[in-house]
Amino acid sequence: MADRSKAEVVRRLFGVNLEQQGRGFYVALEMLAIARGVYLAHQQDPQKHAGLLDDGDRVAYTRTSHDLARRIATKASIAEGDEELGKAVELDSPETLETLHALFSSLLVEIPGRRSQPSWFGAHIYPFVGELIHYDAVDRQLHQRGASPKKREQASKLTAKIKAPSIERYLFRDGGGWAYKVLRSDPDPDRKAATRQGLDDLVRDSGTPLGNLANALSAHDFDYDEEPYEDDSERDIDLYEDLSPWPGLLRNGARNIVARTMTPRAKRTESLMHWVPYCLARHQLHLARRKLGFTDGESILLDFGNEATPLRSESQKNLSSFRNDIGNAINIQAREMINEAEGDEAKKGRYERFTKENDNAVASPRAFFSETLAAVGALNATVGRRHFTMKPPMLEALASATVPQGTEMEFDQFCALLYKNYGLVTENKVAAASPLAHEIDSSVLAHNGKAFREKLGAIGLLTQYSDATSMVRGEPR
Repeated sequence: MADRSKAEVVRRLFGVNLEQQGRGFYVALEMLAIARGVYLAHQQDPQKHAGLLDDGDRVAYTRTSHDLARRIATKASIAEGDEELGKAVELDSPETLETLHALFSSLLVEIPGRRSQPSWFGAHIYPFVGELIHYDAVDRQLHQRGASPKKREQASKLTAKIKAPSIERYLFRDGGGWAYKVLRSDPDPDRKAATRQGLDDLVRDSGTPLGNLANALSAHDFDYDEEPYEDDSERDIDLYEDLSPWPGLLRNGARNIVARTMTPRAKRTESLMHWVPYCLARHQLHLARRKLGFTDGESILLDFGNEATPLRSESQKNLSSFRNDIGNAINIQAREMINEAEGDEAKKGRYERFTKENDNAVASPRAFFSETLAAVGALNATVGRRHFTMKPPMLEALASATVPQGTEMEFDQFCALLYKNYGLVTENKVAAASPLAHEIDSSVLAHNGKAFREKLGAIGLLTQYSDATSMVRGEPR
């Protein structure tokens, strides 16, 4: 009951249920799984199922679990036994299984802050090609009675009370559904068409040896969709575009990222994997601050230095304040919902625990914000003294999302645009327009801007010309 009431409060405030369990890369993995599934369903029956980003009342998509590849990657037990495994893998040569383990274990998404090796269903394969994209799954005990013919057949392969893979939302928590809805509800037809074309290139079959291997193994997955799954969860997702600029910023950035046809597919996918969760975390923060009465966009101080400075201390305070804002906004939202409940004492009791400042009830949605930023590299670390920064993969995603394909931008102009669009403060010229200008000495900010320039150059995003002009690109040279 507590979890359901928490979801009600969080969804009402942010438009989607945001939980620590679905943090970081899980947002982008879910979005890509939906997009891949829509592509497959449309290929199967174009007349019945809508295509990628098409309008419609609900989304239908075919879910691929890749449970066999993931179990091989983590050396999990194969519940079906060696006979079933032998249909997919040549067991006469143990080297084959070891080679597949080495290959797929190297393709698993790294989740920062994870303290132990996850079970197979906690391990997800990086979607470098379309055939590797998969949905969520978990181990469940299957029952033959009342099940579909497929489930009865699958259950008959198992020893009694043995658990086996079942496709369902487990670590995915609707963040990817929010992102897919943002893209498919784009009011700009040209931008939407460009995004559709670029996204289609990422999720369709690649025809590469790796893709062919992934398809061959997925044909032996324990669980699979016989018919496309019709998902009506979008109806419970509100975008709140009138309150936040981040749905529009996600669309602009996603279009710029996926449209880079000269950039390798893996690099475009990596940038999208970082950009999408970042936008949702910033959307959460913006809505929280609007609930608290802040009408201006938030300013975020990025620290690119290598040592402790007043700028870093202020950035740490920045992060702590924003986490408190999210918790306080949840408190206020719960109080509003209690007032709306009027005489319903049971409902009031369910929401009461979310009105207390710093109560454990707000810990999970608040952690979604900071742990998502840490996962994608927008914070310096997952634990300890943390501050805002941009690690190279996140910085590449930011540049790719901001600088249109085939163009360059002067460094000062790029910094100004980062502040105008995203509230990111990087150097002294930008800081003059921010409330943070009164907190940090100009010389410290100038030094930070120099470090930022050097970091862009080090990862191939900036070129320094002989006339002292510095130009920023959207992809590494």
